Amino acid sequence: MSAFFLCFAAWSAIALGMDRHHEDALCREAAAPRLAQWRRAGWLLLALSLWLAAQPPAGVPASLGVTAWTIALSVAAVAVTAVMTWQPRHAPRLAGVALAAGLAAWAAGW
Repeated sequence: MSAFFLCFAAWSAIALGMDRHHEDALCREAAAPRLAQWRRAGWLLLALSLWLAAQPPAGVPASLGVTAWTIALSVAAVAVTAVMTWQPRHAPRLAGVALAAGLAAWAAGW
């Protein structure tokens, strides 16, 4: 569960690091360094989600965790695409909620 939320937050951050999506979601242009920060944060979140997925609970092979992460990665990408297409102004808020939910789910052991 935490993998999906972290992947959703990561894809959202990567999308917000693009000129068009940033302007659609936040109604203003951003400077190039700011866009780079969004993209960097997204890639770091993807790396964090993979690292967490590769360390599943005892008795579960790491390969199964990475496989589940790949599925979560794909589903989250489709979900972010839908949000950025139909409700781009909700993207930053949903990314924040997804990040908080992902970290809470990880802390709870989901």
